[in-house]
Amino acid sequence: IPLGTPVSGRGDASLDRLVGCFVNFLVLRADTGGDPTFRRLLERVRETDLAAYAHADLPFESLVEALNPARTPARHPLFQVVLSLQTATAADGGFEEVPVEPATAQFDLFFEVTERRAGDGAPQGLD
Repeated sequence: IPLGTPVSGRGDASLDRLVGCFVNFLVLRADTGGDPTFRRLLERVRETDLAAYAHADLPFESLVEALNPARTPARHPLFQVVLSLQTATAADGGFEEVPVEPATAQFDLFFEVTERRAGDGAPQGLD
């Protein structure tokens, strides 16, 4: 089961002074073969995800080029489902909401989970 997840693309110190959105994608895969128990499946997912995050600085385009999957404009080359966990809270900059033009969908499903925190920083759940 391949799942995409966005990661910060700012691992290189030379990008610290640049303004912009530097996002890379990781492909997280889960092997469900062999009828594993739920605990064993979680262990597999953890092991595979940690290995993937160890290579988070590899540009996604380089991975696609190296794997050279069959390409079609109808879908993303390595995954169609994205899971994004937002852990940083946005600072109130006093900006009004800016309307954004709708964009073309890049993925079949995009799940965004946002961490909620109290004023003192204590966790309050996920949305």
